[in-house]
Amino acid sequence: MPDPDPLDLLRDSLGTQPGPESRTPDCLDDDTIAALAAGTVDGTARGRALVHLTGCARCRHAVASVARALTDPVVAAILLLLAGPRLLELGRPVHRAPPLTGTVPVPASPVGVVANADTLRWLGVPGADRYRVTVFDSPGQVRYETQLAGTVALLPDTVVLVAGRPYLWKVEARTGWDRWSASELVEFSLAPRGGAPR
Repeated sequence: MPDPDPLDLLRDSLGTQPGPESRTPDCLDDDTIAALAAGTVDGTARGRALVHLTGCARCRHAVASVARALTDPVVAAILLLLAGPRLLELGRPVHRAPPLTGTVPVPASPVGVVANADTLRWLGVPGADRYRVTVFDSPGQVRYETQLAGTVALLPDTVVLVAGRPYLWKVEARTGWDRWSASELVEFSLAPRGGAPR
Protein backbone atom coordinates (compact mmCIF):
# COMPACT_ATOMS: atom_id res chain seq x y z
CA MET A 1 0.00 0.00 0.00
CA PRO A 2 1.54 3.37 -0.97
CA ASP A 3 2.29 5.99 1.66
CA PRO A 4 -0.51 8.54 2.05
CA ASP A 5 0.02 12.00 0.61
CA PRO A 6 1.11 14.35 3.45
CA LEU A 7 -1.23 17.09 2.19
CA ASP A 8 -4.19 14.68 2.30
CA LEU A 9 -3.23 13.71 5.86
CA LEU A 10 -3.07 17.39 6.80
CA ARG A 11 -6.44 18.11 5.22
CA ASP A 12 -8.00 15.11 6.97
CA SER A 13 -6.62 16.23 10.34
CA LEU A 14 -8.00 19.74 9.80
CA GLY A 15 -11.30 18.54 8.41
CA THR A 16 -10.74 20.48 5.18
CA GLN A 17 -10.59 17.65 2.65
CA PRO A 18 -12.76 18.84 -0.26
CA GLY A 19 -15.09 16.32 -1.80
CA PRO A 20 -13.99 14.68 -5.07
CA GLU A 21 -17.15 15.90 -6.78
CA SER A 22 -16.02 19.55 -6.48
CA ARG A 23 -12.66 19.03 -8.23
CA THR A 24 -12.39 19.93 -11.92
CA PRO A 25 -9.60 19.13 -14.39
CA ASP A 26 -8.51 22.78 -14.16
CA CYS A 27 -8.08 22.70 -10.37
CA LEU A 28 -4.65 23.34 -8.91
CA ASP A 29 -2.53 20.34 -7.92
CA ASP A 30 -1.44 19.85 -4.31
CA ASP A 31 2.11 21.09 -4.92
CA THR A 32 0.85 24.38 -6.42
CA ILE A 33 -1.62 24.85 -3.54
CA ALA A 34 1.17 24.29 -1.01
CA ALA A 35 3.55 26.63 -2.88
CA LEU A 36 0.90 29.36 -3.03
CA ALA A 37 0.19 29.01 0.69
CA ALA A 38 3.90 29.11 1.53
CA GLY A 39 4.62 31.95 -0.92
CA THR A 40 7.21 29.95 -2.86
CA VAL A 41 5.51 29.64 -6.27
CA ASP A 42 7.35 31.24 -9.22
CA GLY A 43 5.95 34.27 -11.08
CA THR A 44 4.48 32.58 -14.16
CA ALA A 45 2.83 29.75 -12.24
CA ARG A 46 1.59 32.27 -9.67
CA GLY A 47 -0.17 34.33 -12.35
CA ARG A 48 -1.93 31.26 -13.79
CA ALA A 49 -2.89 30.06 -10.32
CA LEU A 50 -4.31 33.44 -9.28
CA VAL A 51 -6.46 33.58 -12.42
CA HIS A 52 -7.82 30.12 -11.56
CA LEU A 53 -8.45 31.10 -7.92
CA THR A 54 -10.72 33.99 -8.94
CA GLY A 55 -13.30 31.49 -10.20
CA CYS A 56 -12.71 28.38 -8.08
CA ALA A 57 -13.97 28.34 -4.50
CA ARG A 58 -12.57 24.84 -3.95
CA CYS A 59 -8.99 25.89 -4.66
CA ARG A 60 -9.35 29.19 -2.76
CA HIS A 61 -10.52 27.18 0.25
CA ALA A 62 -7.60 24.72 -0.11
CA VAL A 63 -4.97 27.49 -0.31
CA ALA A 64 -6.51 29.32 2.66
CA SER A 65 -6.66 26.12 4.72
CA VAL A 66 -3.02 25.25 4.07
CA ALA A 67 -1.94 28.84 4.76
CA ARG A 68 -3.81 28.82 8.10
CA ALA A 69 -2.27 25.46 8.98
CA LEU A 70 1.24 26.71 8.25
CA THR A 71 0.81 29.49 10.82
CA ASP A 72 0.01 26.95 13.56
CA PRO A 73 3.39 25.79 14.98
CA VAL A 74 2.10 22.33 15.91
CA VAL A 75 0.56 21.71 12.48
CA ALA A 76 3.63 23.11 10.72
CA ALA A 77 5.87 20.74 12.71
CA ILE A 78 3.66 17.76 11.85
CA LEU A 79 3.61 18.76 8.19
CA LEU A 80 7.39 19.07 8.17
CA LEU A 81 7.74 15.60 9.68
CA LEU A 82 5.30 14.12 7.15
CA ALA A 83 6.40 16.03 4.07
CA GLY A 84 10.07 16.69 4.86
CA PRO A 85 11.48 13.51 3.29
CA ARG A 86 9.19 13.91 0.26
CA LEU A 87 10.25 17.54 -0.23
CA LEU A 88 13.90 16.57 0.04
CA GLU A 89 13.38 13.95 -2.67
CA LEU A 90 11.85 16.64 -4.88
CA GLY A 91 14.87 18.86 -4.26
CA ARG A 92 12.82 21.60 -2.61
CA PRO A 93 14.00 23.38 0.51
CA VAL A 94 12.36 22.35 3.76
CA HIS A 95 13.27 25.52 5.65
CA ARG A 96 11.17 28.62 5.22
CA ALA A 97 13.65 30.78 3.32
CA PRO A 98 17.13 30.56 1.82
CA PRO A 99 20.02 32.00 3.79
CA LEU A 100 20.58 35.70 3.23
CA THR A 101 24.10 35.26 1.88
CA GLY A 102 23.32 32.33 -0.42
CA THR A 103 26.50 30.54 0.71
CA VAL A 104 27.20 27.69 3.09
CA PRO A 105 30.15 26.90 5.36
CA VAL A 106 32.66 24.43 3.93
CA PRO A 107 34.18 21.76 6.22
CA ALA A 108 37.98 21.74 5.87
CA SER A 109 39.15 19.12 8.37
CA PRO A 110 38.84 16.35 9.35
CA VAL A 111 37.89 14.84 5.99
CA GLY A 112 38.57 11.21 5.01
CA VAL A 113 41.04 9.10 6.99
CA VAL A 114 43.00 11.30 9.39
CA ALA A 115 45.61 10.83 12.11
CA ASN A 116 43.86 13.19 14.52
CA ALA A 117 40.33 14.61 14.76
CA ASP A 118 40.61 16.72 17.93
CA THR A 119 39.91 19.91 15.97
CA LEU A 120 37.13 20.67 13.47
CA ARG A 121 37.87 23.49 11.01
CA TRP A 122 35.73 25.07 8.31
CA LEU A 123 35.62 28.01 5.94
CA GLY A 124 33.30 30.68 7.26
CA VAL A 125 30.35 32.44 5.68
CA PRO A 126 30.44 36.24 5.24
CA GLY A 127 28.01 37.86 7.65
CA ALA A 128 27.54 34.75 9.83
CA ASP A 129 27.50 35.55 13.53
CA ARG A 130 27.31 31.99 14.88
CA TYR A 131 28.15 28.43 13.85
CA ARG A 132 26.61 25.17 15.02
CA VAL A 133 28.81 22.08 14.70
CA THR A 134 27.47 18.53 15.01
CA VAL A 135 29.40 15.24 14.97
CA PHE A 136 27.51 11.98 14.37
CA ASP A 137 28.49 8.33 14.58
CA SER A 138 27.69 6.06 11.62
CA PRO A 139 24.19 5.06 12.91
CA GLY A 140 23.36 8.79 13.06
CA GLN A 141 23.54 9.41 16.81
CA VAL A 142 24.83 12.84 17.84
CA ARG A 143 28.22 12.43 19.51
CA TYR A 144 28.94 16.14 19.97
CA GLU A 145 27.25 19.46 19.26
CA THR A 146 28.25 23.01 20.05
CA GLN A 147 27.69 26.60 18.96
CA LEU A 148 30.42 29.19 18.68
CA ALA A 149 31.38 32.39 16.90
CA GLY A 150 34.65 31.23 15.29
CA THR A 151 35.51 28.68 12.61
CA VAL A 152 37.37 26.17 14.80
CA ALA A 153 35.84 23.75 17.32
CA LEU A 154 37.91 21.67 19.73
CA LEU A 155 36.44 18.30 20.68
CA PRO A 156 36.43 17.81 24.45
CA ASP A 157 38.21 14.80 25.98
CA THR A 158 34.79 13.32 26.82
CA VAL A 159 34.17 12.65 23.10
CA VAL A 160 35.92 9.34 22.43
CA LEU A 161 36.41 8.49 18.76
CA VAL A 162 37.38 4.93 17.88
CA ALA A 163 40.00 4.37 15.18
CA GLY A 164 38.67 2.75 12.01
CA ARG A 165 35.02 3.68 12.66
CA PRO A 166 33.32 6.17 10.35
CA TYR A 167 31.99 9.47 11.71
CA LEU A 168 30.11 12.31 10.04
CA TRP A 169 30.06 16.01 10.79
CA LYS A 170 28.46 19.17 9.51
CA VAL A 171 28.54 22.85 10.32
CA GLU A 172 25.71 25.36 10.03
CA ALA A 173 26.13 29.14 9.78
CA ARG A 174 23.59 31.56 11.25
CA THR A 175 23.16 34.31 8.68
CA GLY A 176 20.17 36.10 10.19
CA TRP A 177 17.48 35.73 12.77
CA ASP A 178 16.69 31.99 12.81
CA ARG A 179 18.31 31.54 9.37
CA TRP A 180 20.90 28.79 9.14
CA SER A 181 22.77 27.48 6.11
CA ALA A 182 24.18 23.96 6.47
CA SER A 183 27.20 22.31 4.92
CA GLU A 184 27.08 18.86 3.41
CA LEU A 185 27.71 15.97 5.78
CA VAL A 186 31.41 15.09 5.68
CA GLU A 187 32.73 11.64 6.58
CA PHE A 188 35.98 11.01 8.44
CA SER A 189 37.65 8.23 10.40
CA LEU A 190 40.76 7.92 12.50
CA ALA A 191 43.63 5.90 11.05
CA PRO A 192 44.50 2.91 13.25
CA ARG A 193 47.51 3.60 15.46
CA GLY A 194 49.48 1.97 18.26
CA GLY A 195 48.16 3.92 21.25
CA ALA A 196 44.78 4.17 22.91
CA PRO A 197 42.01 5.42 20.61
CA ARG A 198 40.93 9.05 20.91
